[in-house]
Amino acid sequence: MSANLDYSTYKEVSGDLLSPIASEGLDVDTLKRLYLSKLVYLNNIREKCFRDVNTDKTPFKVEDLEHICKAIKSTNQHLRELVVSKLTIAIENYPG
Repeated sequence: MSANLDYSTYKEVSGDLLSPIASEGLDVDTLKRLYLSKLVYLNNIREKCFRDVNTDKTPFKVEDLEHICKAIKSTNQHLRELVVSKLTIAIENYPG
C-alpha cells in the first residue's frame, strides 16, 4: 500500500478519529468490537506514520502523528467507559 493511499484514507477520516462511535441501535458487544477495530487501525496508521515521518518521503507530518496518538488515547477512554458501564449494569442486576 502506498504512502499516498494511506495518507488519503487517513485525511478522509481524521476529523472523526477523536469522536466516539455512534452507538444507536448497536449492542454493547458490537460496539466493543468496533472500538477494538478502530484501535487496530489507529495503531497501524500510527506505526506507518512514525516510519514515514522519519523518511522525509511522505505527506505525513509530525502533527498527524500527534493527532493519531490523541485519537488512540481518546478511543481507549471511550472503550474503558463502555466496559465500566457494562460492568456497572451487570453488578446492579446481579441477583446476590
